[in-house]
Amino acid sequence: MNLIADLILHNGYVITLEEDMESAEAVAVKDGRIIFVGTSKAALPLKGKDTKVVDLKGKALMPGFIESHAHPLACGESFLEVDCSPGTTNSIEEILCAVKEKASTLPKGQWILGRGWDDSKLSEKRVPTRWDLDQISPDHPVFLKRTCGHVAVANSKALEIGGVTMDSIDLPGGHIQKDVVSGEPTGILEERAQELIPIPEYSDESLREGMLLAQEQFAKWGITTIHDLSAQKRELGVYQNLFKNDELSVRYRLWLWALPDLHEPGVLNEVIGLGIYSGFGDKFINVQGVKFMLDGSIGGKTAAVKESYLHSDGNMGILYKKESDLAPHVISAIKSNLRVSMHAIGERAIDQALNILEKAAEEAESAVSMRNRIEHCTLANEEHVKRFKKLGVVVGSSTGFLYPSADNYVRVLGKERAERVFPHQWYKKYKVIAPGNSDVPVVSGNPFLGIYGLVTRKTEGGLVLGEDQGITVIDALKAYTIDGAYSSFEEDILGSIKENKLADMIVLSENPLFIDPEELKDIEVEMTVFNGKVTFIKEDTAIHS
Repeated sequence: MNLIADLILHNGYVITLEEDMESAEAVAVKDGRIIFVGTSKAALPLKGKDTKVVDLKGKALMPGFIESHAHPLACGESFLEVDCSPGTTNSIEEILCAVKEKASTLPKGQWILGRGWDDSKLSEKRVPTRWDLDQISPDHPVFLKRTCGHVAVANSKALEIGGVTMDSIDLPGGHIQKDVVSGEPTGILEERAQELIPIPEYSDESLREGMLLAQEQFAKWGITTIHDLSAQKRELGVYQNLFKNDELSVRYRLWLWALPDLHEPGVLNEVIGLGIYSGFGDKFINVQGVKFMLDGSIGGKTAAVKESYLHSDGNMGILYKKESDLAPHVISAIKSNLRVSMHAIGERAIDQALNILEKAAEEAESAVSMRNRIEHCTLANEEHVKRFKKLGVVVGSSTGFLYPSADNYVRVLGKERAERVFPHQWYKKYKVIAPGNSDVPVVSGNPFLGIYGLVTRKTEGGLVLGEDQGITVIDALKAYTIDGAYSSFEEDILGSIKENKLADMIVLSENPLFIDPEELKDIEVEMTVFNGKVTFIKEDTAIHS
């Protein structure tokens, strides 16, 4: 071989995640692609005077993680907003202190935005209300999204700007929570009711600054490819500017927001009108398809479940649209060579998604081979899984929720229903591809928390839910790599370490194949390589060049 490598990683344990899983200890890279996988002895002769050579000191090297469902721009925005996430604000009182501190830096009338509160983890074990926020921010409109993004709380000033009063009626697919005694809005807005509040948009420069910070975090987590499940004009603008300025350090796979929902206008008609097909773009940024919203979240008690939530007076969640109204849009997308992705968490929403895909398959033979996706699928049952297989569905499984969120699932669903969330043994049994994800910033984007949940089925509170649905470490690693590549028709260039694949790789603090599963969640990424270039290296790592 006469090639001179740009980068050589040697003296390691290479977890290729290829089917044969042949042992290797070195990888060589040139022009952003892997040119050699094998022994250190065979790799080192590819060194030239400008080759970067990294001694892995025996550490594990594996493919970069593919985050199959995320909201990167929301991650970037979170760096610009009040952080209400668990661990930062653990009570309503602490949220109020954070909002008050932000208000002290802004002129009266300027908006205060925030995200991340989780009532199940607040010390008060309740949702914050407008009256809580009014105590410390009467002169600033305040809008704070729950961690799931499907529920928000607005203060009185924000409700006034949005024209929300006790006489306001619910939008289809949304609910304004009102006090049972006074009839006044509590400030809690569920699903599409959030659209009533005209929150301001960030400037292009602010979004760029936020995304640069988000990309730094993605690299620390070892994420090298992200499926953006809410992409629209703003997202495309930010990604293209990052690419133009050579600031892109993640591959973005775009699912364009189809219909007007949750403050988003929707672009389905424009995309179809322009004749854009799935796959349009390049190895850095490309269009995967269009995304539809069917229901809400379990934590917010808005996912469309089959049986009512516990202690909820019969609440069974929210379906955004009637099946008859939604189906024509989905079928139109499929007939226009656009793959579809449908957010469906509760059983009723999953039923709706499958019914629509069955109708699409009757009208367009290509529907079954398009790898259309259903997102989250938290409460899929075995019959659903059989239908997934028949329809060629790829499940965007939000397994990152198992560890941080499933204790709350037990609280609102009961243990029996919570036992069967994210049923990966069923997916394996019926050969359904189900890439894992975190839906970041809904929960931490650290893939090892999702991998830990997939293997152990343990929650943060120590419960074991559906132990029979646990899978092996290898299968869990594949859920965050090669399965994610399959979900974008890119298994030939991403998701494993093989000659001629794109050079996205990570070095780990511990080898996940050789440690106690309990330690999986504690593994750290020590180096990230994106497109053949090192984008992150941990300060105290033993590896060096």
